[in-house]
Amino acid sequence: MIELLPLLGTDFRSGTELARELGVSRVAVWKRIQRLREMGYPVEAHPKRGYRLVEEAPAPGVLAARLPRRPAGSYRYLGVTASTQEDLRRWAAHGAPSGALVVAEGQTAGRGRRGRRWQSPPSKGLYCSVLLRGLPVGKLPLLGLAGGVALAEATGVGRVKWPNDILGPDGAKVGGVLMEAQTNGEEAHVVILGLGVNLEPADLPDHAAALSRYSRVSRTDLLVAFVQRLEHWLDRLDRPGEVLAAWRRRDVTLGHQVRVRTRQGVVEGRAVGVRTDGTFVVRPMSGEEVAVAAGDVELVGQIRTMS
Repeated sequence: MIELLPLLGTDFRSGTELARELGVSRVAVWKRIQRLREMGYPVEAHPKRGYRLVEEAPAPGVLAARLPRRPAGSYRYLGVTASTQEDLRRWAAHGAPSGALVVAEGQTAGRGRRGRRWQSPPSKGLYCSVLLRGLPVGKLPLLGLAGGVALAEATGVGRVKWPNDILGPDGAKVGGVLMEAQTNGEEAHVVILGLGVNLEPADLPDHAAALSRYSRVSRTDLLVAFVQRLEHWLDRLDRPGEVLAAWRRRDVTLGHQVRVRTRQGVVEGRAVGVRTDGTFVVRPMSGEEVAVAAGDVELVGQIRTMS
């Protein structure tokens, strides 16, 4: 059934045509279609027109046409999997090239920062991981910020909240970016940026929302936009001022009262900003500025609507 998947796009193809290309019977094609559905692929069937993937599916052929500079064999499209992060980690161990992408229709063990579960119902969001290789360790914090900016820009309505949250105009969380790295000395030989975006309503937590609340966008459109914006910011990691300026333009916390929960305790004060080393800086009512390397940021009060 896997050999059938590359033959399916968002245009209908008849069972006869598919059977001829695979050298099998139409019944065998139908059985393979059923197996693809069981694996989580959104295949539509029409009695007269044949089979296709739903129009919003990020099919390999569709993505290749819209991202022509990407090397062949650098994209894997999955049905329902445990975690795109883990799938890409295994692929990286077997030689996946820098820029490799893994996208899934759904995840059963998707996770966010600090191992938190990320709800990933099939066909309700964009669940993707991208591989980068050979980056200096010192650039990783800036890369994390760049990834957040790229995803916020790709959504068209997104704002950012340190360290990895993408928010809608009313402050509800619509997605996030997770960065994981394997380092050797001063080089990160494997960096995996994972992203999850809620596109359609599902069983979401109270503080979360689907992107469709603010804008209609397909998974393919969002994925293409993210890859393009990420490539843009990767070319600017040597210019940290530009990355930080882009982050600040979308940051919901700058100048506002915040409460940051860290392993060492709670820090409260006015958000000053983010440094190139990735730390979040808070100025308490009394005392010196505090640079937080890891924690959860909560706004004290309401988020202003973004125009």
